Amino acid sequence: MAALTERYDALVRWTEEGGGGLHPSVEIYHDDVTKASFRVKAACSVGPDDAIVTLPLSRSLSYLNAISGHPDFAAVAHASIPHAEDKRFFPAGFLKQAPPHVVGRFCLMQEYLLGRESTWWPYIRTLPQPEHMSSMLPLMWPSDDVEFLRGTNAFVAVEEIRSTLKKEHKRAMKLLPPKYQLEYARPLYYWAYCIFTSRSFRPSLILPEADSASLPCEIDDFSVLLPLFDIGNHSPLTRTAWTTDGAAQVCKLQSGKTYSAGEQVFNNYGLKTNAELLLGYGFVFPEAPEFHNDYIHIKTKANPEAGDLAASHIVSLRPLAHSNSVVGRSRLIDPDHLTHCLPCFSHIQDTLIASLYESITKGDDGGADASLTDIMRGKIPEALLEQIVDALGSKLSIDLEALEQFGPEYEAVNRNQELALLYREQCRKVLMNALLSLSATRSSSDRLQGLSLG
Repeated sequence: MAALTERYDALVRWTEEGGGGLHPSVEIYHDDVTKASFRVKAACSVGPDDAIVTLPLSRSLSYLNAISGHPDFAAVAHASIPHAEDKRFFPAGFLKQAPPHVVGRFCLMQEYLLGRESTWWPYIRTLPQPEHMSSMLPLMWPSDDVEFLRGTNAFVAVEEIRSTLKKEHKRAMKLLPPKYQLEYARPLYYWAYCIFTSRSFRPSLILPEADSASLPCEIDDFSVLLPLFDIGNHSPLTRTAWTTDGAAQVCKLQSGKTYSAGEQVFNNYGLKTNAELLLGYGFVFPEAPEFHNDYIHIKTKANPEAGDLAASHIVSLRPLAHSNSVVGRSRLIDPDHLTHCLPCFSHIQDTLIASLYESITKGDDGGADASLTDIMRGKIPEALLEQIVDALGSKLSIDLEALEQFGPEYEAVNRNQELALLYREQCRKVLMNALLSLSATRSSSDRLQGLSLG
């Protein structure tokens, strides 16, 4: 613990040397449950709008650090973004042909490999190290632990992420000279991915508009690491603000409420489901009376002709009209769709209902003009409504069957497996509740009594 404290103290000093710092009433606290977090010191408090962290943009780390100062990118140099020494520049061909988010990860890898010579060493030494990542994100879990996710969307996502990262790394290495081959190996690239996934911020929310105007890519084609800023743990209901002072070239994490002595000071990573938190941060929120974060994700093909509907949709544990289905309601096209919504659709994101309607009525000029509000309220032909309900029931039943078919054959023996079991149970309850709502909606119809729940 003493070694950790020293590292965090060094991180704060390094931030202060750059012109930023931590609120004087806040300290970095570490324990086995929350890991590193912000906590209000004894006999102190923090008020609304207080800056918990003030971070100079010169301390950020991203794709920008790889191109700033490079002779082939002179037009995008920023005074606030330090550039590497000439001997540390990546080849121009790599910087121009590799995707910006890939370059950003290689930039982090480079700084990690530099060790104490890196400008960001005080930050990097506080990060989870590559050898400890097997207990972090599912991407890095041992295969026996990942198997506990089989039958869930998360298992499929882990397989897809691994495949994507393998291809990204292979293509990137073809753009680099042989001297990079050994040190910039794939496991280190996986580590860099995990660090960016679990700790980074969108540039459009952080960088001043003037600094983004001359970028050779779209502003959110990469992510930004914000040392010290990223220590705050996530609370989906807390109020925070991320602000940037372009003139001073600093960004701030501001509190949105009052915190008393001994309380943890939270950040808010955005409205993310447990599936997204598990894959991106390595944790989930358990169900509680005042809040739930349990949703499953269902993918459909995007249909631009139907209004460019999202290709990913969610199904909620509790009705989306419920006061604590906060994340679910944030995904709706229009919350008013919940007013007088049919019970069978009460757990379903409206974009999924719209996607099914468009798919079923495609090519039917006589019945494809109902509004989404009418569809959600059942003001469409009965036969069409039944088709939508049957399609939902079939899909959810298949997912539930897969979840039960691939259940673990032995008890959990570590934290990863316990977390996977918790997530599996959450998915099962979501599917059961949604299927029950489909059956109950048309309880008088024998055709819907046959929906399988197992």
